[in-house]
Amino acid sequence: MGLHIFDKLGVRVVAMLSIALLPIGLISLYQTRSVVEKAEALTRSAYLGQTVAAAERQSDLIHEGFASARVLGGAILSMDIDLAGCSDLMEGFIRSHPAFALALFVDVNGVSRCNSRGQASDLRSAATFKEMTADPKPLMKSTDKGIVSGQSVMVIAQPVFQGGNYIGYISLSLPRANARFDPDFTGPSRPVDLITINVDGEVLLSMEEPQTAAQRLPAFRDLNSQLYRQFNAFRAVDKTGVPRVYSVTPIVPGVVFAVSVWPVESGTNDEDLISRSAMAFPLLMWLVSLVVAYFAVHRLVIRHIRLLRQKMRRFGATYVHQEPGLLAHGRAPTELIQIEETFDNMVDRITRDTAELENNLHEKNVLLKEVHHRVKNNLQLIASIINMEVRKSGDTETKGTLRRIQDRVLGLATVHSNLYHTARLANLRADGLLEDILDQVIKSALPRQQTADVEVQVEEVILSPDQAVPLSLLATEAVTNAIKYFGRPEGADKPWIRIALIRTGENSCRFSVANSKGREVTEIGAAPTGSGLGRQLIEAFASQLGTRPVLHEDDESFSITVDIALSGKALENV
Repeated sequence: MGLHIFDKLGVRVVAMLSIALLPIGLISLYQTRSVVEKAEALTRSAYLGQTVAAAERQSDLIHEGFASARVLGGAILSMDIDLAGCSDLMEGFIRSHPAFALALFVDVNGVSRCNSRGQASDLRSAATFKEMTADPKPLMKSTDKGIVSGQSVMVIAQPVFQGGNYIGYISLSLPRANARFDPDFTGPSRPVDLITINVDGEVLLSMEEPQTAAQRLPAFRDLNSQLYRQFNAFRAVDKTGVPRVYSVTPIVPGVVFAVSVWPVESGTNDEDLISRSAMAFPLLMWLVSLVVAYFAVHRLVIRHIRLLRQKMRRFGATYVHQEPGLLAHGRAPTELIQIEETFDNMVDRITRDTAELENNLHEKNVLLKEVHHRVKNNLQLIASIINMEVRKSGDTETKGTLRRIQDRVLGLATVHSNLYHTARLANLRADGLLEDILDQVIKSALPRQQTADVEVQVEEVILSPDQAVPLSLLATEAVTNAIKYFGRPEGADKPWIRIALIRTGENSCRFSVANSKGREVTEIGAAPTGSGLGRQLIEAFASQLGTRPVLHEDDESFSITVDIALSGKALENV
């Protein structure tokens, strides 16, 4: 029977080694993962530091702008409605802050009469005014051409409240040329772009082409999330589906941010390769350890056990013993060599004991065959003596009685003759035995001047000697009685006898003898007479077979049927 794959020694060794090395592998993976994460964190920190450094000058200007807008708003409230003084204040701010191009105060009507240019300006069409009117709060916008300055500027807007009421806002214009980034990137990689955006996602300034800068921003644009409210570095996909690494520097949290866009190809792709390599190294070590351990166990144990198994299987199948000391030549461990020596000693004892048993069995068979041969000869001698008595006797009834006794003796002799010639003494083939007995009984019991149709149907049935003897005697009595009492049916030329031994199941068979009935009798026209001894013997022999005969008689025939359960010993030897 084939072994299941998990029942094999090699598979079990690998499984146990895997379990044994698993904690070490997990620890190694954890440590490697920790190192990789730290390396990635350091890389992102470096990206973030370079972003902060590049946006430092711009960040200072924007912080300065919002701080100045708040101061200017407070100063306007203290001037009451002094337009001339307000404009002078705005002009003074521009003179002291040359990075800014314009400073103005816009009232709730969208008109600026207080500004650094000293002239009224209508800003109702400006996007900054519209947003401030809808939701007064600090904000920063950009425009390619300002309404008053006429330059490409970023607009800083700070609302002004008086008594809790919104009265307008301070607007400072910071030219984009003055707020350019100051990149000084070190290391093997450079960012794809450095972008300044407001909380609405509007691109205020870009290091590269402003027209395509918006496409480089993350597709996930919840600018109120924590990703944009603190210094952070993360990986995301831009609007075109390209994976990027983003470093976010909040210039004014919740208002404006600086975002650097790094290519995955130049930085994180190598990091991913390093990460995968670092993660694969412990796994590779684990696999190598398994392979080395397996081959070590295979060389030291498994291959020797396989040789020993082949040696045992060959002996079990063919009783051929290979040379002893097979494992010693292969330098197997001492324990396995000792197992082989024990097996070799056991094989020697089994071989000697088997040879002795076979010799004893052969002698027993020879003796039993000789016993059966002598019994057959003695029975045949008795039958010959009875035959001599038959020839000397002048009484017909006496002759008939002696012939029936002779048939019974010859039936027993036939059984012993079959046992003498059979290869197995524990069982007999009933078909050959009955054919010999029936041939002998029919020739002896059938009158010379009488002929009959004899039909014999015998199937192959194996019987034990305990069943063969009573069956042969029963067959002799049944056939003798059938010949004694048969008659020629009306319209037929001669009487008939039908004898059958058929299998009725795996463990059973049926023996039957039937004869015809008619007006004519077997001998000289007188009806045969009997003592009833034949029927008594048939019942006795059937009882020895563990059954009872079934008799059936009608106007045309008479039959005897016996159902026999086959002996277990005979079945075991089939």
